[in-house]
Amino acid sequence: MKVLSFLNNKGGVGKTASVTNIAYILASVYQKKVLAVDLDPQGNLSNFYGNTDFVKLLQNRRAKKETAESMVSVGELLINSDLDAHKAIRKTNYEGLDILPSFPTLSAVEERLKADITTPQQFRLRNQLEKVKGEYDYCLIDCSPSLSILNVNALVASDEVYIPTLADDGSLFGIELTKTELIDEVKKYSPKLKLGGIFFTRYRKNLNVSKYAVGLLGAAYAKLVLPLSISESVKVTECTYKHVPLLKYDRRCRAAQDYELLAGYIASPNRKIFLDRLEVR
Repeated sequence: MKVLSFLNNKGGVGKTASVTNIAYILASVYQKKVLAVDLDPQGNLSNFYGNTDFVKLLQNRRAKKETAESMVSVGELLINSDLDAHKAIRKTNYEGLDILPSFPTLSAVEERLKADITTPQQFRLRNQLEKVKGEYDYCLIDCSPSLSILNVNALVASDEVYIPTLADDGSLFGIELTKTELIDEVKKYSPKLKLGGIFFTRYRKNLNVSKYAVGLLGAAYAKLVLPLSISESVKVTECTYKHVPLLKYDRRCRAAQDYELLAGYIASPNRKIFLDRLEVR
């Protein structure tokens, strides 16, 4: 199982949309078994892909009306290493795509995690994913926009990390924080971690600011910047309201095709050849 994290210290750059759509494409187009992990207390990925009414489930959880098993989420797995990861994983409406959900209470779990020194804090998620690694081809982790122990767990568990960004100053600064304060630090004790690439979302190639951002990012990070930007489209927002992946919602949409190319790059056995072919299209 290959584990990929999507992370930027800046919020609103398209992390959840990227995980949502790439996970679906890997499962539906490439026929891969995919586990999507929601490691963001906002729970947007869980809400999008969950068959369960997560608002109702959270209310029942607070009222202690649900059984212990139905209340298990990624937070409980991080706190209790003896829990079976299978009890937290839920099916989605799409063949080959499962989700390990979070609740908004994940923020409180993070505080408990930092206080719990009985076992190394940064390896909790990796140890849980080890239990299911033979059942999936890919695991995609949706991270929160923070320099948190949750994101450290995500990176320690990951083979690669991808950084989505907007063509604005705050997002570009978020890349530097993400790289220096998280990725570079985690690589010191998890050397297998690689930066898979940086890609633009909500991209408008004809704008001068977009061209400027591409040049700025290229100068700073060279080959880490992927020539695979996600075009701006209102369809991306529309499909989140309908809880339908973009490619299924409107496969003719340019952003859907962009995500299909990015997923193809991720799944390609030879990424250099993939990009070379892309250039001659």
